[in-house]
Amino acid sequence: MINFFRKIRQQLLVEKQFSKYLLYALGEITLVVVGILVALQINNWKEQQNQIQLQRVYLNRLVNDLDYDLRNIEYVRAAVDENQAVISNFIKTINSGQNKDSLLKSATAYFEKGWIISEFVPSMNTYTDLSQTGNMKVIGNTELVNDIIAYYGYITQLENSNNVNKNWITPIDQAVAKETPAFEIDPNTSNLFSNNNQNIAISSLLEHKALMERNAAGHFWINSSLNGNLQAIKSLTEDLILAIKNELRLLGDS
Repeated sequence: MINFFRKIRQQLLVEKQFSKYLLYALGEITLVVVGILVALQINNWKEQQNQIQLQRVYLNRLVNDLDYDLRNIEYVRAAVDENQAVISNFIKTINSGQNKDSLLKSATAYFEKGWIISEFVPSMNTYTDLSQTGNMKVIGNTELVNDIIAYYGYITQLENSNNVNKNWITPIDQAVAKETPAFEIDPNTSNLFSNNNQNIAISSLLEHKALMERNAAGHFWINSSLNGNLQAIKSLTEDLILAIKNELRLLGDS
């Protein structure tokens, strides 16, 4: 093709058709420029499509993470509700003057479940990827980006809040472990004691009734705090999933 154009130019020069030569040269330059512009346009279009596809991948990954969070929230809240019932029953029983068999049953349930501090562990793989790689910029909707950052900021606040609560209750848990027969009653550790006398253990527990009430009340309060935070996060999670899915529809995601 290049040789063909060169022959035409040479022929025009030989025939001394300078005006036609200039027009032809101008046309050839225009053709080259147009070709370059078309190539740039195609390259830009391909780059734009790649960015859109990358954006789709990240947004779908975020939806998967958030769906996991919703299921996890429901699981943790169910566990918290069960623990709250165990704690309430333990406090009621230890104050009711019921027989030692009833107290042993409620105390066993308390040390098995009520004593546990439930935690919500979110799936942050995609958000961490977006933040650490700088790929957050591929999401073109600035308002959506702000919502995503705000959501995971709230998640971090919840984790910090739960850590503060654990640090607060830990000294009381340690006092219970040290001053009461907690490990002799806890079904996870009771079989480790060869001379375990349940009647003596319950009597000792009653001697530390005030400490046990304080400990149980502390765990009840922590569970209530976590439950309230999870309810708020559930609403935020559902809203963010809806916003991301709307953005995916705008991007033409199937």
